[in-house]
Amino acid sequence: MHLRDSVVIVTGASRGIGRAIADRLAAEGSLLVLVARSAGGGGQGEGEGPAPRWVTGDVVDPDTARKAVAAALESFGRLDAVINNAGLGLRAPVWRIAPEDLRYVLDVNLIGPLNFIRAAVPPMVERGRGLIVNVSSAVARRPVPSLGGYAATKAALLSLSETLRMELSGTGVEVLSVLPGSVETGFKSAARGEPYPERPGAVRLEPTDVADRVVRAMAAGRREVAVLSRSERLALLAGRVAPGLVEKALLRRYGGGGSPGDGPGQGV
Repeated sequence: MHLRDSVVIVTGASRGIGRAIADRLAAEGSLLVLVARSAGGGGQGEGEGPAPRWVTGDVVDPDTARKAVAAALESFGRLDAVINNAGLGLRAPVWRIAPEDLRYVLDVNLIGPLNFIRAAVPPMVERGRGLIVNVSSAVARRPVPSLGGYAATKAALLSLSETLRMELSGTGVEVLSVLPGSVETGFKSAARGEPYPERPGAVRLEPTDVADRVVRAMAAGRREVAVLSRSERLALLAGRVAPGLVEKALLRRYGGGGSPGDGPGQGV
């Protein structure tokens, strides 16, 4: 898709990856509708064109999605893309996950994107073009200890995305799945479950690394993009040929049964 003058909704836009994506799209000349629980700081998502429109609300509430799509159509006359970036972490061994925590994180990580898909796809199909970008996680492909609940929500989002792509075939509406590895954000502070231990020396990507890859993938018409450190990329490749060895390595690194470790793939 052409990014200049494209109308794009970004959820979770006030911090982390969402903020970086908004800034990167603004630099490309996109017209933005930014969604967050609270509006971001001055200058965020601003480029040469009109200032971004802010919609405050919870992505779990269908009204937030409807308001965002309405803001795009009323302000700019169309909607070209939705980036479902808002997400929430969950850390606990599977046998210690509180069902209420998993339900809430599933609502944010799966039902939230679904709300925006339901609101955005009809006008996109009617226009004959559009793009849905769903930010999943590397752990959707390769879970690690203590992130099983989080991985399950992101795997569900990935499956939803791949099915949606097939269902929209021939409509002009495309779907891009994004699988980030571990990213340096404030993601852990809002996560549910058990506290994340610090891991000094851990290699993490910056939000701008993910934003650059997402924007390039949008422009190139990609179906999927994984944004990983070298070690994460090697682990995913090795897991295809020697899954048992990779699981042992992950146990040594992150522990099992609740031992310290924060794992990759969280940091939206």
